[in-house]
Formats: sequence, structure tokens, C-alpha cells
Amino acid sequence: MNKSKIIKVGQEVIKLESIALSKLSKSLNKNFIEVVELISKQNGKLIISGIGKSGNIAAKIAASFTSTGIPAIYLNPVDASHGDMGIVEKNDLLIILSNSGETHELSDLINFCKKNKLKIISITSAFKSSISKYSDINLLLPKHKEADKLQTIPTTSTTMSLALGDALCCAVLSLRKFDKKSFRDLHPGGKIGKKLKTLYEIMDTDIPFISSNASLIEAVLVMTEKKYGCVVILDTKKKIKGIITDGDLRRSIGRFNMNERATKIMNVKPILAKSDLLISSAIVLMNKFSITSLIIANQRKPIGIVNIKKCLEND
Repeated sequence: MNKSKIIKVGQEVIKLESIALSKLSKSLNKNFIEVVELISKQNGKLIISGIGKSGNIAAKIAASFTSTGIPAIYLNPVDASHGDMGIVEKNDLLIILSNSGETHELSDLINFCKKNKLKIISITSAFKSSISKYSDINLLLPKHKEADKLQTIPTTSTTMSLALGDALCCAVLSLRKFDKKSFRDLHPGGKIGKKLKTLYEIMDTDIPFISSNASLIEAVLVMTEKKYGCVVILDTKKKIKGIITDGDLRRSIGRFNMNERATKIMNVKPILAKSDLLISSAIVLMNKFSITSLIIANQRKPIGIVNIKKCLEND
């Protein structure tokens, strides 16, 4: 097979699967809504099961739900039949994946859940299959062709199942009070957790500030002591009136007497940030306005300060 033929085969697979995903998107109906609402109100955990390639997809879907605060586990149906059924509890919800809807390995798990009155959701391609028959809600995959030349290997079907699992997870997420902080709390390690750090976690509360009647020489002394290259000017209510940077000081040399009030050279519209701003966003903000330090404030009252070096170390 020549190189152009290899590329063509790859493109055909992706095209076929993308067409199937488009059909899947258009097929979502009241059953999808019902499943999303059922999961969002669930008091127990999600038990997600499947065999073979469907089992691999089930495991990924379980991991996605768990990472967004919905307790979920993948239960291999063969293991369930040999002692692991004990992990299933009365408030749980079962989601089973089977392209054919006739996977006999799932029978024991389905019977156990029916006996204990657990709700069962199935993801299949066959509406009249045995598994669909025993499910409370069936999410049907649209008619499709597997992407391999034999039209046999689970390819298009597993891609659709995975996409449907992602759609369920994200739709449930949209109904819940789950923000970036919540996500970061569940991902403390690795690059994701690092990217979701906020300024609150790294800010210095020892803020360089002076009162509005302070002189330029006082501004220099405080700026030199704190080493942030700036000083915040506060009014009588401890709110930010303005800011002076070392650049402002350099430009004022020869124009002002150092005993004059610092307010004469202050910037009355300083760049401020909230404590929940992501560090990565703070870096973008500082680069945009060509500043090296950022004041964190709440209703114009300063609560912290960070410099770009510390942000880069934690990004």
C-alpha cells in the first residue's frame, strides 16, 4: 500500500465516524433528557458495565463522571458474576453498554439489579434486543457501519458510545454547581490541577501600600522594601485610590520634588484582579498590559499581590 492510499484509508475512517457522530447528535431525544435528570438526582453511585471494547469505553465513561464529582465505577460483568456483585448497592444506577444488545455476560448483573429494583440504562444499537427489553431507559445508537474494511471490528460503535457517555457527563455537569475550583479539588496533581490553580493560592498578603497623603520619597522607600516594583495608594476607607510603579517614579524624576504627594504621579486606573482568577489567566492579563505585578482586590480593597515570576513558577 502506497503512502497516499494509507492517508486515504485513515481519512475514510474518520469521515465515516464523523458522519455517525452527526447522526447521533441529531438522535438525542427525551430518553437522553430523562437519563441526565436521573443521574443528576442520584443518591448512590453509577455502575457502568460492558464487555470487551464496550468495557473499555464503559471504564472511560466511569472515569469521566468520577472526575466531575459523580461517584462512578466500572464493573466487569464477568467479575460481577464471580463475587464482585457485592459492590452494587440499593441506591446505585446501572448503565450498560452493548452494541448488539445481546451480550450474555451481562445477564447476571442485569438480573441482580432488577431483583434489587435498581434503574437500568442501556446504550445499544438494537432497540428490540434483550438488553433493551430489560432496561428502564434505552439510549439507542443510530444505524451505522463499523469503519474497518470487514465492517466488523468495534470502531464506529465504540466511538459513538464514548461520545454519548461524554454528552451525558457534560449535560449532568451543566445542571450542577460544579466550577473550575471544584474540578481542581478533584485533580490536585498533574498538569490539569496546576493549570486550575488560582491567585488566591499563591498571592502575598504583605501588600506595599501608602496613604493618600504620603510623599514620593515614602513611596520609594515602601517600593524598595517590598520589592514588587509598585506601591498601592489607599484612601481613608482603605480602598485603592491608585498605584505607582517604578516606571512612574523614573518618569517623574526632574519633574517633581520628592517631598510632594505621591498622588501626583499615580495611575488612577490600576489593573486589578479577583482572587479566583486562574494563574494562567493572570499571566495573560499581565502580558497584555505590560505589567510585572498584579494587585488582587475585593471591591477595590487590596487583599494580595503577585508578580509574574511567581505566576510562571506555578503555571
